[in-house]
Amino acid sequence: MSIQITNISKTFGAFTALRNVSLTIHNGELVALLGPSGCGKTTLLRIIAGLEQADPGSGPVLFHDDDVSAQSVRQRRVGFVFQHYSLFRHMNIFENVGFGLTVRPRKYRPSKDEIRERVHALLKLVQLERHAGMYPHQLSGGQRQRVALARSLAVEPKILLLDEPFGALDAKVRKELRQWLRKLHDEMSITSVFVTHDQEEALEVADRVAVLNAGRIEQIGPPEEVYDNPANPFVFNFLGNVNIFHCRAEEGRIHKETSHASSAVIGSAAYVRPHDVGITRAAIADSIAARVVHIAAVGPIARIQLARQDSQEIVEAEITRQHYNELMLHAGESVFIQLKNARFFADDYSI
Repeated sequence: MSIQITNISKTFGAFTALRNVSLTIHNGELVALLGPSGCGKTTLLRIIAGLEQADPGSGPVLFHDDDVSAQSVRQRRVGFVFQHYSLFRHMNIFENVGFGLTVRPRKYRPSKDEIRERVHALLKLVQLERHAGMYPHQLSGGQRQRVALARSLAVEPKILLLDEPFGALDAKVRKELRQWLRKLHDEMSITSVFVTHDQEEALEVADRVAVLNAGRIEQIGPPEEVYDNPANPFVFNFLGNVNIFHCRAEEGRIHKETSHASSAVIGSAAYVRPHDVGITRAAIADSIAARVVHIAAVGPIARIQLARQDSQEIVEAEITRQHYNELMLHAGESVFIQLKNARFFADDYSI
């Protein structure tokens, strides 16, 4: 089931949540809506679900070319998974998963045997078949979120929508669940959209990532595309750490001096990821003298903070532990840094 939305806007009083947003999600695709708080990602998800209505004059919401803009949540047949589970405390796990089926109008309601068979199949799918008779308070947070997902799937939705589904869980459980969600999605091939502010989560799980800011989609593409080729400084900044060098750029090289133009782009800023900052003992072409300020060598990556000798600006570098051990770095010593894979944007870029 594909989703297509065109020129969707949404205001709440004086606040504009969405500004002429258009987005196409292909059949069977898992798309992440990623962005900071207040960027409009949850509002967009709720408009797709039918929980919010777009402003008058907005374009349609299409499910497989059918306009569902005027349809209710039930008519749209979407499954919705919230951050805080929303399980019924007085019902056991089996009853929670089957609830959506038992409250259907009689003519659409499956038989008790059919409901039992479907619920057991879903509990097996989410690896909770042995917990059917337990109650929500007896489960861990990760198990409760899997129950919530099974309940949303029980009604055989056309589309699965997830709003910060792992936001209330600790980091270790979140990582386990997002890997499990990706595997589950591949098995079921249901069109899915999930909201998150966690960059790592979006990049690891999604087929495509839509980065939102101030009610607009800044960029959408496969995870490696939006990370390696960000469309603008906002996307670059939001998807991981970045060093910014105000400079003059000429033929893809960074020049520290800014007094003359030549054929350079004046007023450029070079954006460089910490893992693209090399550290050497000797000066080489285009290197920058720096002083080691702080070292955090825990795990496979050593994170180094350096202060440029010319401006005292702090630069962050990430190198392998092997390279760190070879360099034998110490705080306070002088080194040289070299910038790789720099991306240049105009200094006057504004979001």
